[in-house]
Amino acid sequence: MVASSIQFIPVQYISVNNKVIENVTLTIEFFGAYFIMMNFAIYAYKNYGIGPLLKRLNLSGYQTTAFATVIAFLIAQAYIFMSDIFLQNRFSIQATHFPKYLYNNSWSLVLLIIGYVFLSPIIEELVFRAYLLDVAFPTKLKWAGEIVSAILYGLFHMRYQNIFSFVFFAQYGFWMAWLYNQTKNIKASIIMHIVINAVGISIIGYYYYH
Repeated sequence: MVASSIQFIPVQYISVNNKVIENVTLTIEFFGAYFIMMNFAIYAYKNYGIGPLLKRLNLSGYQTTAFATVIAFLIAQAYIFMSDIFLQNRFSIQATHFPKYLYNNSWSLVLLIIGYVFLSPIIEELVFRAYLLDVAFPTKLKWAGEIVSAILYGLFHMRYQNIFSFVFFAQYGFWMAWLYNQTKNIKASIIMHIVINAVGISIIGYYYYH
């Protein structure tokens, strides 16, 4: 369910017309999908993850989070720049983010922000980082877990079979996995994910309307 982004399907059918009942129904489906995924993710973490879910993040953890977030963002921007110059392949914004029509409707835009910026990062970090790294990879193999987490994250986020999109997201997945291994606190990678998604959705919105 996490890989398919099934929760965003109802959002694509929300209309700008006065179809209030239909839009409310689609909104309920949207939050319903998140409710199911969130419960599965929390259940998996509580049973197989390391440490309490609400573990406090100390100052060092916040500093490491800031470092990983900035590095990942700078690498992503450098990658876009280099691919344009040397590979002569315009890095398509549409290949990494949501289409413009979701931004045109205030109802769908609000749901997009709630889901993409806040809810999805929580679920994805519980699955792609905490669950995967804690269960599949012991401490001595944490570097391998970071690579696998990056590959899976890139595959599940690539759009239109686009290899450039895969690399773009895979490097984010690597740094979030690295961050989780460094802090052993899911809050750290969740915060990083929220910041990255918030910046991304803002940049795309600016691109569409300026």
